[in-house]
Amino acid sequence: MKTTLSFVGMLSLAVGAFACGGGETEVKDPSTEAKPAETATQTPEAAATSTATTTTTEAKPAAPAPVVEDMKPSEDPKPLPSVKITAPKNDASVGDLAKAKDFEVKLDVKDWATVVNGPHVHLILDDHPYKPIYDTKKPVKIAELLPAGAELTEGEHTLVAFASRATHESVKGQGAQQLLTFWVGKKGKSTFDPKKPHVVYSRPKGENKGAMGKELLLDFYLFGTQLDKGEKVKYTVTSPALATPLTGEFTTWAPKVAKNLPKGDYEVTVELVDKDGKPLEGPLTKTTRKGVSVDAEAAAGDPHGGHGAAPAPAPTTAPAPATK
Repeated sequence: MKTTLSFVGMLSLAVGAFACGGGETEVKDPSTEAKPAETATQTPEAAATSTATTTTTEAKPAAPAPVVEDMKPSEDPKPLPSVKITAPKNDASVGDLAKAKDFEVKLDVKDWATVVNGPHVHLILDDHPYKPIYDTKKPVKIAELLPAGAELTEGEHTLVAFASRATHESVKGQGAQQLLTFWVGKKGKSTFDPKKPHVVYSRPKGENKGAMGKELLLDFYLFGTQLDKGEKVKYTVTSPALATPLTGEFTTWAPKVAKNLPKGDYEVTVELVDKDGKPLEGPLTKTTRKGVSVDAEAAAGDPHGGHGAAPAPAPTTAPAPATK
């Protein structure tokens, strides 16, 4: 009897559970359960690196603006060098075109020890780029003073020679220079008045890398004036690398330097003007030099950039003293 009652009781409980939504127990897969969002964390090392990167990007300074500044001229050497042109003679004819190209220009230089990549002489035909002269006793043919693609013409020409330091800053003392005129072909009426002011372009030219590009030398030579009567030399530096040209004036005969120039190709113009700013007329009163390249970050190569100087001779080492 007790067994029957127990069986009936168990059956009642089972039916009640089924009726109330029982049945099999649901087993949940832990992998399908929603998880709370995780907060991203960084290690101290990663956080420091991220902070440093952000700081570096934000703190990068702007490039300094290009500028032209006065340069303190070098002291005059003592004794002052003497530079003379002994051939051709002033106002002389060097022959027709065929002969003129091979005519030999000769110099007489004293008290100026020239050496490759060191002190030298700038020799300039008309307003062409100068040729550096290291061996002042060796004649130079007129054709060697012409840049590539230029042709010698009949008529009157100018020839200038002056002492130059290794840095290309010209020596401006009395006697360290000479200017003369000569003729190719038949002589005619001269248009050159040596008593009037003239400016002869010197630097910059050619490639200017490293230190030469960081401080680009602007230098020239004056004849017939010391800029002491109100005359001025205007300069203009242009380049696609510049937002606007650099312009200004030389009011004294001393060099200037252009700084912070971006890498690129430049043109430099110098022009003589009177006290009122009016351009002076004459064969040597305005020159524009093209093909000036600047790269201050490049490794410096030939310190006499742009004029094809021969490499400096290898230094010699003195033998070690003999041991006893």
